[in-house]
Amino acid sequence: MKRNTKLKGRRLRLMYGIHRLVRSLGLGITPEKAVSQPLAVRKAMRAPGWTTLAAPADVRTTYETIPGRAGPIAIKQYVPANLNPRCPRVLFLHGGGWIHGGLETLDYLCAAVSQQARCLIVSVEYRLAPETPFPGGLEDCDDALGWLAGAESLGAMPAAGIAVMGESAGGNLAAALCVLRARRGDTVIRHQTLIYPALDATLASESWNIDQPGLEKDNAHRLMDLYRGAAELTDPLLSPMFAENLSALPPALILTADIDPLRDDGARYARKLAEAGVHAKYVNYEGMPHGFFFMPRICASAADGIAEIARAIAGLAR
Repeated sequence: MKRNTKLKGRRLRLMYGIHRLVRSLGLGITPEKAVSQPLAVRKAMRAPGWTTLAAPADVRTTYETIPGRAGPIAIKQYVPANLNPRCPRVLFLHGGGWIHGGLETLDYLCAAVSQQARCLIVSVEYRLAPETPFPGGLEDCDDALGWLAGAESLGAMPAAGIAVMGESAGGNLAAALCVLRARRGDTVIRHQTLIYPALDATLASESWNIDQPGLEKDNAHRLMDLYRGAAELTDPLLSPMFAENLSALPPALILTADIDPLRDDGARYARKLAEAGVHAKYVNYEGMPHGFFFMPRICASAADGIAEIARAIAGLAR
């Protein structure tokens, strides 16, 4: 499915024009430059105020630390005023190329979905590369999922179970988490929402010919090398596109951006899931770049995407 969308104003086009000019002068950011920043700075990545919106006031947020196999894991909970106890619990995994991001990275997205779907969302601050290469971050997500499935403080587990939601690199982690749990025969994940996910570390999708500043193919190769450690590029926990048993995976909602080098990863994965008998709804937002969920003030389709996600999650309530 395609959605026709528009940009709000000229700011986004201007921003990418500036990025291209900077790149042409040899001054653009590279993965190596990015990881030279202190880890605390990279964890604090969030959308600039002029691109995003304030989180809904009626969604309560709390911070907590939960145990993980490698040490404490920070989480942020989003609880709407009118929580539907039948809705699934949602585990959210932020983007940032596996080297950036933390609990505030996509605050508006989490709060808006929580409000509209009337669901609990738990965002995870997984460990970042290159300090912690694959599979460290995925292990943190797996530990957070285990906590979410058994936390007595949250009350009885809804019949709808748990849904996972991830954006970009977080979409990769969400899909990989589904593959990991399916290998164990675990069915606690009932649904996956993947937002312009990175699913093929070999970068074989045709859409890698799209020019988006910051997502050039050579940069993506180097970024993947920072994250993957010693793993093979076709390891299904690194590249869910190569999962060995797609039929065991949960139903999916996959959202992509039309002028995004990762676009075809989402389209290909949706087709593969459907061919394996797994329900997969695919929506491509025309005219949108990678990262448009960061920019609801500029990209009109961010609101449409949030509503699409909220409907899918709310529809799982039993």
